[in-house]
Amino acid sequence: MSVGGRVLFGVAADRIGRAPSATLSYACTAAGTLALLSLERWHHPAPLYAYAFLFGLGFRARGPIITAMAAQLFPGRRFGAITVGNGLGGAIGPWFGGAIHDVTGSYRLAFLLAAGFCAMGAACFWLAAQAPRAAPPSGV
Repeated sequence: MSVGGRVLFGVAADRIGRAPSATLSYACTAAGTLALLSLERWHHPAPLYAYAFLFGLGFRARGPIITAMAAQLFPGRRFGAITVGNGLGGAIGPWFGGAIHDVTGSYRLAFLLAAGFCAMGAACFWLAAQAPRAAPPSGV
């Protein structure tokens, strides 16, 4: 699903714009996460299929969109700092989810926070889309 999502949301970014495409990708990720959370109350395989489909579709689909937007907004040497920050968030997330499970005995809060972070990530795309474009550094 991840490969299909990258193609689908990449085409969508070209047709409807990067921020709307990223928002749809975040929505898939959040909906998949919430589908997995629904297994707490509904013991049926349907949420697992929904999780695999939705989360898989949105998973890693934003990478090319993030890279394209960051390159456009932060050309030159500043570009690296943006991509490092994105990588740190991806590295801390699983650890943070495990720490929450260790403290609470459940992934409920971690999954709810993950869905909330998806909404925050989508909002950041819309803010970035409205930002003025930086001029390329001289000599580049």
